[in-house]
Amino acid sequence: MSKLNTLSFNIKAALCITGLGLSHFATAADEGNEQVERIQVTGSKIKRIGDLSPTPVTVITGDAMVNAGITNAAELLSEMPSATVGLSPETTNDNVFANGLSNTDLRGLGAERTLVLVNGRRFIAGAPGSSAVDLNNIPTAMIERMEISTGGASAVYGSDAVAGVVNIITKKSFQGFEFDASTSQPQQDGGEESYVSFTFGNEGEKASFVTNISYSDSKQLRGDQRDFIRNGVISLDHPDNLNDEDGIPRRIIYDQTGSTTLGFYSPTGDFFTSDGHYIFADDGSIRPFASGEYLPASSTPGSRNTQYYVGNEGDGYHFLNHKYVRTPLERLNLSSNVNYAFSDAHSMAFELTYSNTHAYGESSPAFHTLSGMRTDNAFFSDETKQFFSDRDMDTYTAYITTDALGNRVYDQKRQLIQGVLSFEGEITDNWFYSAYVQRGSVQADTTWHGEMLVDNFNKSLDAVEIDGDIVCADRSRDEVTAREGCVPLNIWGTGLASQEALDYVKTDATRRATVDQTTYGVTFSGDLFELEAGPIATAFTIEHRKEASSTLPDPAMRKGLIFNNQSEALSGSFDVSEAAAEFSIPLVVDASFADEIFLEAAYRYMDYSSTGTDDAWKLSFNYVLNDDIRFRINKSKSVRAPNINELYQARSETFKSFDDPCEQGQIDNAGEYKENITNNCRSQGIPEGWVPSEDWKRTNHSGFNLGNINLENESAHDLTVGVIYTPSFVDGLSITLDYWEFDLEDMIRTPKAKTVIESCYEFESTDNPYCPLIYRNKDTFEIDSYDLKPINSASNSIAGTDMEVTYSFDTTFGSFRMNMLATYMSKNDENLTGKEADKRNAAGEYTDPRWKARFTTNYTYENLQVNLIGAYRHSTVWSNDWVAEDNNYNDISSYTKWDLTARYNITDGLQVRGGMLNVFDRTPPRHPSLYDDGEYFDLNGRTFTLGVNYKF
Repeated sequence: MSKLNTLSFNIKAALCITGLGLSHFATAADEGNEQVERIQVTGSKIKRIGDLSPTPVTVITGDAMVNAGITNAAELLSEMPSATVGLSPETTNDNVFANGLSNTDLRGLGAERTLVLVNGRRFIAGAPGSSAVDLNNIPTAMIERMEISTGGASAVYGSDAVAGVVNIITKKSFQGFEFDASTSQPQQDGGEESYVSFTFGNEGEKASFVTNISYSDSKQLRGDQRDFIRNGVISLDHPDNLNDEDGIPRRIIYDQTGSTTLGFYSPTGDFFTSDGHYIFADDGSIRPFASGEYLPASSTPGSRNTQYYVGNEGDGYHFLNHKYVRTPLERLNLSSNVNYAFSDAHSMAFELTYSNTHAYGESSPAFHTLSGMRTDNAFFSDETKQFFSDRDMDTYTAYITTDALGNRVYDQKRQLIQGVLSFEGEITDNWFYSAYVQRGSVQADTTWHGEMLVDNFNKSLDAVEIDGDIVCADRSRDEVTAREGCVPLNIWGTGLASQEALDYVKTDATRRATVDQTTYGVTFSGDLFELEAGPIATAFTIEHRKEASSTLPDPAMRKGLIFNNQSEALSGSFDVSEAAAEFSIPLVVDASFADEIFLEAAYRYMDYSSTGTDDAWKLSFNYVLNDDIRFRINKSKSVRAPNINELYQARSETFKSFDDPCEQGQIDNAGEYKENITNNCRSQGIPEGWVPSEDWKRTNHSGFNLGNINLENESAHDLTVGVIYTPSFVDGLSITLDYWEFDLEDMIRTPKAKTVIESCYEFESTDNPYCPLIYRNKDTFEIDSYDLKPINSASNSIAGTDMEVTYSFDTTFGSFRMNMLATYMSKNDENLTGKEADKRNAAGEYTDPRWKARFTTNYTYENLQVNLIGAYRHSTVWSNDWVAEDNNYNDISSYTKWDLTARYNITDGLQVRGGMLNVFDRTPPRHPSLYDDGEYFDLNGRTFTLGVNYKF
């Protein structure tokens, strides 16, 4: 087999396995000429002559994104079988600082372990303290293609590339003007989207440019806008369950479905007396509390069934009224790429990205349990005062949501600007250089609406009448006087509070945050020397990167004056210098047993200011048997350095409830860890029979959230073994199989307080990551405080197989192209604490289904293209540790969603498109915890899309 034929095979194989419609790889050769342009593929910095990547790469074209009817890269990535959702508008409504962020998560190992590149270079993180890229900042119209390389790539790209790399390649030039607009309308109200884009550019002899301006608006989706959420699934403690050995599950799905109401916490305030449950009416009078039928009582200790009833008509807190399942998101993107060729051998490029996004999360007004409320409140009518007097009540405890202050809204405004100046060219016929400098900055401003000044609120509730005026009471003296500067607040009804009182209590809290990234580097690539089988291709890279992040909450937040939102300032940074080398070594060519065999090796040395030195490496072996079959094996070590939040999170107080493992009663019932706990408690001087005081037992215990400057890098070893089959007897067919496995160690995780306290004593000795986080009183032995900070405690071992089948053929009535991407997860052994007994298999649970797949069929006839796309999740269970005593709803059904889209070219410049997403209106599984889940399932329901594109 000649070198030219081998090259031809490699190019064809690359095209066959690219998955979702890569129209071409960059090859430029005159017919009959063996000189082919060298290109760089994701997963390597070696410029290759059309070679196939040594690691699995799936390619998604920008055209395929249009076919899918989406306007955000994150939406399509979330449906890839090798990935799952990171943060998204469907998962961030309740995340105060992350509303609207969109990122991707390869292998489900965490978005911070997926490296996102733009044109082969790191992109700035989307949120302060994080390393995860916000894909909202990358305009869809500028995407030429996305290349997804699953497998450790730290040896090539550095930290964060543990699970793999998503490399987004943008358009470099454009000739003319393009207008694109689309709209997406769900069949039910809510979740509408609109999009408009302008692209223009020019391709000159030496200079070219492309600029895009795009705007998208995704509306909020509330729970009450979807029938399958309004008619929710209710679970409850089984009314007949007695214990864990009676054969009756603790939890069951109740046979009545619908929205659920909590039988207290009303907008006007409700309370209990000796003769019943009452509520303040809208006008401030008192009436009996109204409710629907409460859920049946249970004999299960601690059951709360009787606190809830089904329906949305009575009093109390109606969950459906404040259920928000998708954060609204507005995006304005500006992107421009300018290229200038100094000569045929040397060129310069400048890339500018600007993004402005706006999102907000929304939740109910704050919940308050107000004890010690006086019954002689000056706002009360004589009838109300008499009501309390008849019951000999001087005070009462009210349960109220402060609707007078409005919903709590967490408003996020983010701006990103990033510029890249790069140079590349030829040193000789076989040696090339590329150099760049990049600077990026993000500013994120958060505003909390509907918040309150806690001290002012508490003072304003005690209203008395003095000299004919209703004022706030000052009871610090023998005689009650008016509290200076305080405005009394009447929340015992609807619309009864004065604006002056609301202004005294209400406030907006703010936080400004920044992210700054500076990177620069240079790569030299070329052929070292010639072997019998061909030249050794190499690439040598030197890079430097500095990351900095800061947050500055307003003074009221720093002082803890805002309800439930104390926050300290953060300022942190690190830098890293790196050197890397890659080698591609041809071992055999045109032999009887192989057309080609070559070895790939890469090594990267990293020096972090935060964690010191580390390294990563990669070895790949590629074996081309013939035109039909190719094998590859890849083994690598990757690392992830801790991000700024993990290192430098500001200290903030928290309160948690837990038992002390060293209490004698806890030791007596400790089970399998009894010996370890006993020995560890005694080693700390805690005597046999010791018990903490009753005061300690009755209180929540103070601790602190903070970063950990002593963190070490995570490490991962991965293995990929694959085969590519492109049978010559079937034109257009390609089959790829890749087995993969990852072993991650020293994973960074922030444990819960209960985990910290228990794990310290359950290890064989106190020499473990948890005991240094606990501070005991030397005299009483009671736990005075604890730290909740990230530690290198977790590990994970996962394995599976990726499959891809592509088949295309032409007929007299059109062309067909079919593709299937599928992933089978065979193992997901996670250990969050580091204790061997805590190791468990999560494969097959709802977060990690055994099978995920995506099917695509494209049909083209003249000016018409029709696309049918299916996304599949295999049936799962809620927990692999389930036993029949747990519940009767562990099984979760499979889920398949089909999209049908089409586009038609009316003229050479005018195209219209339309489609129906979720054709069969597939809703999430009817499971108590998943029926409203937007992370893994579609909440929009059947949705209609319409778009137009015009070029000239």
